[in-house]
Amino acid sequence: MNIIGLEVSTSAAKCTLYSVAAGLVDTVEIPFDASVTDKRTQDPEGMVAVALRALKELVGRTTTDIAAIGLVGTWHSLLLLDEQARPLGPISMWADLSAASTVAELKKDGSLVRDYYQRTGCMTHAMYPSYKYYHLARTAPERVKRARFLSSQVEYLYFVLTGERAVSRCTASGTGLFNLHSLDWDDDLLSFVGVRRQQLAELKEVFHWGRLRAAVAQEVGLKEGTPVTVGAADGAMNQVAVGAAQGGMMSLSVGTSAAMRLVVDIPTLPQQPSTWCYYLYGGRYLAGAATNGANCVDWFLDQYGFRSHGYAELSRQAAQVDVQTAPLFLPFIYGERCPGWDEDRPGGFVGLKAQHGPAEMYYAILEGVLFNLYQCYGILTEVAETPERIFISGGIMHSSFWLQLACDLLGRELWTTGTKHDSTTGAILVALASVVGESEITPAEKARVACRPSSLARTELLQARFRKYLAFYHATEGLW
Repeated sequence: MNIIGLEVSTSAAKCTLYSVAAGLVDTVEIPFDASVTDKRTQDPEGMVAVALRALKELVGRTTTDIAAIGLVGTWHSLLLLDEQARPLGPISMWADLSAASTVAELKKDGSLVRDYYQRTGCMTHAMYPSYKYYHLARTAPERVKRARFLSSQVEYLYFVLTGERAVSRCTASGTGLFNLHSLDWDDDLLSFVGVRRQQLAELKEVFHWGRLRAAVAQEVGLKEGTPVTVGAADGAMNQVAVGAAQGGMMSLSVGTSAAMRLVVDIPTLPQQPSTWCYYLYGGRYLAGAATNGANCVDWFLDQYGFRSHGYAELSRQAAQVDVQTAPLFLPFIYGERCPGWDEDRPGGFVGLKAQHGPAEMYYAILEGVLFNLYQCYGILTEVAETPERIFISGGIMHSSFWLQLACDLLGRELWTTGTKHDSTTGAILVALASVVGESEITPAEKARVACRPSSLARTELLQARFRKYLAFYHATEGLW
């Protein structure tokens, strides 16, 4: 049996062929160019076109029959559709924080923030679609009046492929309109935001699938009616791919953004809003945290003209840096997600001196991203549990220096399945389970150790620097 995983991320469309007999066989990845995305928004038609091009290219390179397609996309996107389900503008992605000014007013009501958080697992933050819509209703009312339906990135792709309006509870749990306890849209929150139930798609489990439309099937070279899963979020599918959907395991991914997740049996949140909790499937939840990641690295390379140096060369130079005298970096140049959820919080270097050059600054950025994650790790393990294993994935796997830095900071072994695109693989495994009628999922690849801590002394050094980072973090809290 052969399954295709089709992922639309922040920056690219990825398509992978998986064979039950041979494992992962082939992958096509096509980056979105500037006409499709500015990293904060995406052109929906452009996104679909690139996804179909990747699918067509992959299908054209195989002669095997395809049993199903598993979809995966990003969490926290919003797309308005008219009465013919045509886009009314771009997709607002998680990085679009244009609603921050509106949300800032709502944050003044502490009881609203806490109630919303405990109901949905989502903070009052401009990242979430609920508040994106709330903001649009006040700043672009004419556009909102024309919106017959609300959708998301992967939801729209599923609609184009199958003609069915549906959304997985997994994807829906990242909207801020989904009640974690009832596993349904929350009527009180819908009323508060100004959304009608009829505007939202029918909720399904991740194993639900529709049939590939004839026109799309002909375009990409597949059979009409090929099963297509309803789609889920990349972070959730990452958890599935590494075999961490059963509990006791943490997935840690560092790509454009960074996140860590633990499976829990009930909605798990601290009293003070900091980490989040979303729905996975089968009565399981994901407690986790998300932060900025390689977007900070790319900002540095692009803004200061170091793109031509390349990641490998800068990492080589960073490995020679005197860590004890290096500056610190607060990785909030795109605002803060976990744990403080301050959209307007600025980032920057602390302790930067004249003798510091690109190598020291590059090192500080890599370290700062990890410090933000480590801060969240402490909160998450307090409210949930300390994981038996930590599985790491994402772009960090291409940087042995950054990977070792993460391992040394945590002071723990880091594991991997060895697959390049864990979230795409997770979508494949869900699709496979869907067509064979199973609800438990076995990882596609066996786990192995990716990295071991260098030494206790190195871990103690980094954790001492983390405490200094934490001091600066708290000292600048609310300053802006």
